[in-house]
Amino acid sequence: MILEYARTTEPGAWQLVFRADADELARAIEAVEAGPDAPKEEADLLTEAVNRAILTGFSPLYAQLMEERGIIPVTDPDFSLLAVNRAEGFRAGAEFFALPEELTLERYTGFVQAVQPHPIRPVTIELEVNQHHGEEDRAADAAGKQALRARVTAELYEKRCAQARALAQQKLIYQLGGQVKGPLPKQLVAGNYFAEQRRFNLSLQARGVNFDQYLQVRGQTVEQFRAELHAEAEQKLRSRLGLLLVAGRENLWPTEAEVNQALAQWDEKRDGERTFPANDARKARQKIASSRAAGYVVAHSTLTPPPAEPVVAAPQ
Repeated sequence: MILEYARTTEPGAWQLVFRADADELARAIEAVEAGPDAPKEEADLLTEAVNRAILTGFSPLYAQLMEERGIIPVTDPDFSLLAVNRAEGFRAGAEFFALPEELTLERYTGFVQAVQPHPIRPVTIELEVNQHHGEEDRAADAAGKQALRARVTAELYEKRCAQARALAQQKLIYQLGGQVKGPLPKQLVAGNYFAEQRRFNLSLQARGVNFDQYLQVRGQTVEQFRAELHAEAEQKLRSRLGLLLVAGRENLWPTEAEVNQALAQWDEKRDGERTFPANDARKARQKIASSRAAGYVVAHSTLTPPPAEPVVAAPQ
């Protein structure tokens, strides 16, 4: 498999064109025909053979290109077939997004974020008492009932504080995105916006909330909501890219042994479907580096502690 050219259409957006000769295509066709349920139609056979050839032959080409040009991809490649015939082989294209060289990181330490647990509603305390405490506890005298509810409230508050701390850490990383300056590929930004929109819609459905009702409560127009969601989606994207920049600044990239160990423990439910070796290694490497970078940012920032005592909301 030979690379014909690699070019950027805008910062971070890459297009490749590569080809395989007739012998490579023939080997892939033989492998497909030898397998179960081989396609009968010529077009289907050639398509499956090309896919097979790409998955087995593209990986070293991709890895060499990344190393020689210092490219850090942040998405899986999308492939397209440009031409194919048995006599000449095939040509194909690949498009992916990478960390733009033009991005700069102004600051990645010293952020401040408050840990803010949600108030505890009285009904939540009563539900906890009824679900997890027996009749003997519930039948105690007034002092015993008060002590039980105080203990349950403290336990709930401890859980709320842990949840609030995790959320505050996420917000610290979100702040990092505001320090990542420079152009991003337009299609990558758009893709992240639509992904955020899908997550938001699923969240509304899970809560049984109508979109119009949501806008009414927020006092927003559709245009204002879209502008806010677009800005949030872009800052989240910049935060993710910023973690890779932090990993480079602080030498937090994993060793090959660590990447191989992560690949050996790959879980498709957690890590997604495997693609080809060089891309799988890229994803494992970046996952480790991003986790370390997030830990570094949190360790070098400040989480202001929650109130010492829980806030119990007034009964409604």
